[in-house]
Amino acid sequence: MTRAFLTGAGLSALLLAPSVAASQTVDEIITKHLAARGGMEKIKAIQTLKITRTVATGLGTPVKVIIYRKRPHLYRAEQGPAVPGGTLVPRAVNANDAWETVQGKIVKRPEAAEAQTRDLDADFDGLLVDWKEKGHTVAFEGREPMPAGDALKLRVKTRSGAERVIYLDAATYLERRHTGVLTLPNGRKFDVAIDFSNWREVNGVKFPFDIIEERTGDAPVQSFVTYTESIEANVPIDDALFATPAGAGGG
Repeated sequence: MTRAFLTGAGLSALLLAPSVAASQTVDEIITKHLAARGGMEKIKAIQTLKITRTVATGLGTPVKVIIYRKRPHLYRAEQGPAVPGGTLVPRAVNANDAWETVQGKIVKRPEAAEAQTRDLDADFDGLLVDWKEKGHTVAFEGREPMPAGDALKLRVKTRSGAERVIYLDAATYLERRHTGVLTLPNGRKFDVAIDFSNWREVNGVKFPFDIIEERTGDAPVQSFVTYTESIEANVPIDDALFATPAGAGGG
């Protein structure tokens, strides 16, 4: 039997590895994350986004999703059957409201739900960018082993009170997974895990093109596989696209 022994520099590196990981601060980790995505200057240079995706639900016809984003906090998502002529149903966030389409009617989300939607859906850059200025808190909870390699675990509590756990790849510092509680417009809640992969550059900034979401709760597990067809940056988008339609009712 052959035995290998670590001595000298090799042993020192092994002994120091856990303490080095533990000594990382939230600011250091997020600085590396921003650099991995392309750097703050390039991130901030993007003023609008149009994202076109197809979502496979396993329940039949795939869903087409088109997302429009505009700084600082405008968001609109349209979704419907991914078939020719399929009707896309909108929901949006603007400076005053978060609204959605429910059974053909436009409904505003209640104040608490609006605040969470604004923090989560309408965050143009992602929770970790300018997190202090946004009023969030972030705590580093150490390394966690995952099938594709270690991840750095960050627990985020948004200003509105929503919580998300973000796992960054320990080697690339790009996002691997988000977990948290998802609240739907009808009030149903699910535990959600969202995995990100296939990162590609758009205007010098990396975005995940493949997303897998799994929801668990008081119903059978729901899985959604998202394929991003295109991400277009700095396209003209009128503010009117996000405006609350006239006659919108309260949530």
